[in-house]
Amino acid sequence: MSFSFPTNITTEEIQQCLSDLQIYVDVNHLTKPTYETVRPYYEQAVIALTGVTREELMQPKFSALSVFEYPELHDESIPTTNFFRHLTKLMMICGVRDFNLNDVFKPDVARLRRNLCALINFAKYRDEKVTLVNELEAGLAAKVAAEQALAAEYEKNVAELRRLQEVRSLRQAEVSAIESETAGTAAQNAQLNKAQAGLQNEVRGLKSHINGLTDQAAEAKITLSSLHAEAEQLQDQIVQSPEKHRLAIADLIGAAESKRTYYAALCSASNDHDRKLEFMAKFERELMRCIKLQEELEGVVARKKDVSAAAKDTREAIATEERRYSELASSNLTARRQQASLQDKLSRIEQQGQLKVEAAAALVEEQFKRREAVEAEHAAGDARAAEQEAQIRGWRERAAEVTAQKDTRARSVVDKYGMLRKAVGDYNRRLEAAVAAAQESEAQGASSLREGGLDVSQGRDAHGRSSGARAAAAMAAGASMSLQGLSLA
Repeated sequence: MSFSFPTNITTEEIQQCLSDLQIYVDVNHLTKPTYETVRPYYEQAVIALTGVTREELMQPKFSALSVFEYPELHDESIPTTNFFRHLTKLMMICGVRDFNLNDVFKPDVARLRRNLCALINFAKYRDEKVTLVNELEAGLAAKVAAEQALAAEYEKNVAELRRLQEVRSLRQAEVSAIESETAGTAAQNAQLNKAQAGLQNEVRGLKSHINGLTDQAAEAKITLSSLHAEAEQLQDQIVQSPEKHRLAIADLIGAAESKRTYYAALCSASNDHDRKLEFMAKFERELMRCIKLQEELEGVVARKKDVSAAAKDTREAIATEERRYSELASSNLTARRQQASLQDKLSRIEQQGQLKVEAAAALVEEQFKRREAVEAEHAAGDARAAEQEAQIRGWRERAAEVTAQKDTRARSVVDKYGMLRKAVGDYNRRLEAAVAAAQESEAQGASSLREGGLDVSQGRDAHGRSSGARAAAAMAAGASMSLQGLSLA
């Protein structure tokens, strides 16, 4: 059967990889697994890889305790079931589809190694993904911070938009007045341009006429000077006769009259020319005023263009801010939806927490009752212990008395034993002396009997004992009687 994880990991590699997870495995437990040795490894793996604490793993669901009639009978089964549920889910994630209770309660060597290999593979994969998860969490935090910054900027932009709208509403009247003034100025400018064009044509005609008159005056001056020269020459050539002199005077008078007439015409033309020059100067002044007005009009038009550009920029900024406002409004709507979802989840969590608190309060009350019962039991036990201690003290006093009596009796027995030993020693000495005397007397009697030819057997009693032997037996009987007397004493 193939798996999605390697199963040929050596024992040393298993120990090394599990030690990285703060799970320290004994080699003997891998070769001879039992429930007591395997369960701590699985518990530590669940705590290390699922993020569940040991308290959560061992704590039952308080809301489910009300289902049982006697929940105290399930103090061990519920945590075990909770642990096995988390462990089964973890092993399914690790790729072990056939994980069952036998892998915990009756573990097999091969399946245990396979399960540990699966846990190690998942731990390695988890370590590889932790960096990505941290980056995603950092990115999420940055996005949340950016969203908060955008929200602050959105508020700032909304305030700026309101201010721009107020400025726009305030400047709208000014813009309309400037536009009407600009329209009137443009019409006046068009009229002045038309008048300027007509005056320029008239000025050009006057300038050409003035130039012609100036040329005629110059020619007349030249002619006059030539006539004066000719008159002087003629005067030099004239013969001084009265008749000729009168004729010459008459001619000169006629010429002078004609010259006077011509001069008067020239003066009149010069006066007309001066008037025209004055009119031209007045026209030039009026033209300069028109040019100045045109320059002012151009400045007003430039200001109007600036105001129009500013108004256009304002409209564009308002449109941009409106677009950003719509985007931020959609983002705000999404954030509000997420907030509503989170608040819903939070309310559910609070309800669950309230249920847990109520269950915990019920459990605490029950524990208080149990504690009171246990304290009552402890008080009864303390009373029994005090009674037993009193009995023990009585027994100890009785034992001390018995020990004292025993010591007294032992000392008396030892004293009697010493007296007995002394009596036995005296008896042994007397017995030895009696036996020696009996043997000596018996030997003397036997020798005397052999000398007198008598039977040696005549000196024995019915049991075949000699008199010396009888004496020794009598002394032994006396000694035994004395020992019995000592023992009875």
